[in-house]
Amino acid sequence: MIRRPHLITLAALAAVCLGGCKREEIRVYSVAKEAPAPVPDAPTPAANTARPQLAYTLPAGWQDAGANAMSLANFRIKTDAGEASVNITPLGSMAGQEGMIVNMWREQVGQPALAEGELASALTPVEVGGEKGQLFEITGTREGQPVHIVTAFAHRDGASWFYKLQGPEAVVAAQKPAFIGFLKTVRIKAGSAPAAEVVGSAPAAPEFKWKVPEGWQTLPAGQMQVAKFAVPAHDGAKAEVFVSVFPSESGGALANVNRWRKQLGLDAVDDEGLKALVSPIEAVPGAILVDLKNDPKAMLGAIVPRDGRWWFYKFMGEAPAVNAEREAFVRFVQTAP
Repeated sequence: MIRRPHLITLAALAAVCLGGCKREEIRVYSVAKEAPAPVPDAPTPAANTARPQLAYTLPAGWQDAGANAMSLANFRIKTDAGEASVNITPLGSMAGQEGMIVNMWREQVGQPALAEGELASALTPVEVGGEKGQLFEITGTREGQPVHIVTAFAHRDGASWFYKLQGPEAVVAAQKPAFIGFLKTVRIKAGSAPAAEVVGSAPAAPEFKWKVPEGWQTLPAGQMQVAKFAVPAHDGAKAEVFVSVFPSESGGALANVNRWRKQLGLDAVDDEGLKALVSPIEAVPGAILVDLKNDPKAMLGAIVPRDGRWWFYKFMGEAPAVNAEREAFVRFVQTAP
């Protein structure tokens, strides 16, 4: 089994690799001899929870592109030879899973996985903000176009921080020295403003444009989800909605539905059983709605491909509350974030 920093970490990890200025390619990552990564059920930080703050010295020619739901900082590098991007993304700790990290990136650009004996040579030490990190490079294709990626990562304070430079090979090769120099200047501060003497700082967390249904209450939550809500109680019954966003299906619909079924105390199903549990969501191409019940509990789950990423919505709690808010949940899933 994949160890917890569960799937959120693995799925979000692919976002670090694929997130950039162009549309992201949707791929499903599978780990040989390991179970597919399921959608995690950990609680999520509320939209107004303070995110870690970054301070850094920005290299010449790099343009701040702002934060997004996955990355604390994004940059564009425009040159005559093409455009590259850089992003910084903190994930749950993946210490000890370096081989999986490298192979996940390789699969995303069409490269075969490295054998265990080859992984050590793929990583080189690098300094990240005064701490020890590791760096690797891959070259492959995305959407039929060649791409070169240089990725550094460091484990600190129970999290793994990823720094990715991506773009055409000539641009990335030319920017690699600046990227390595940039890594040395990064400083991370937990929810505080960056030091004034450091040039450049990460902007605040983005705000979602979705319309939260009437009566839903935004809740503080745990790591690596993007939103959590409590719905109004019905006849004393309570339920909550969790929202996560990843760059892939994170193991596929069957693996995630069986994960949800397990949470309700239900047995796993096969592909044929899955067909009876899912239905399309009107006006959202490619999205599916999953309806699960095991009295007194119920769950509605939605998996929504949107703009090169996959949005996972889980509505779980006591059946009367889930049933009463079903239509509101579906409308919420249909609205663009």
